[in-house]
Amino acid sequence: MSLPLGRDKNAPHHQSFGLKTILSPLGIFYRLWTLTLRLSYRDEDGRAEIKKVNEPITIVLWHNRLFIAGEWHQRFRKKRRCYGLISGSRDGAWLETFYGWAGIRAIRGSRNRRGAEATRELIRLVKAGHDAGVTPDGSRGPKYQAKSGALLIARASRSPVALLSFSYNWAIRLNSWDQFVIPLPFAKVRVRTKILPYEELFCERDLEEATRRVEHLLMEMTDDPK
Repeated sequence: MSLPLGRDKNAPHHQSFGLKTILSPLGIFYRLWTLTLRLSYRDEDGRAEIKKVNEPITIVLWHNRLFIAGEWHQRFRKKRRCYGLISGSRDGAWLETFYGWAGIRAIRGSRNRRGAEATRELIRLVKAGHDAGVTPDGSRGPKYQAKSGALLIARASRSPVALLSFSYNWAIRLNSWDQFVIPLPFAKVRVRTKILPYEELFCERDLEEATRRVEHLLMEMTDDPK
């Protein structure tokens, strides 16, 4: 099958303006939903630490904690824009719309669709003063198994890594590969962050060792209901 004139087969898929317009009421509903959530952030969970960070950071969190990542960024990092890497597939087009509702700007790319270009773009944006968000277990898992590629952005931009995790008193889990967690309206959310300076994480570790370190620390911050 031939491609339409001017259509690059490696170009990321995007939703049409018409479909985004139809979905806009869902975006309003999502924003109202997240505004009801009561984020509890203690100094011992990293609040004082995150307030001291004035430079751009690479935010690392598990894929199943993405639902309120944008809301956290708007409340606690509102002076900076945040960009996230999203697959160039059709499924990624839906996630791009969700990210937009959450206030996170999407950079589209994956292994099969302009992945190297998207990674370089994120590195450039962090160097320019913006935050980047990555999920080390990727878009397909396995759950809670970090891939070293997720830290390439932090290493190349020499930015601190901010580990981010949420736990909820009232939530549902989807029947997905990562058991995606959705806090119910008015849920209490405990936020945990941990800052890893560039020198601490990378200077005496190669990329694989740094990845295993991040995976271990992020699991220590992960509170899953039994």
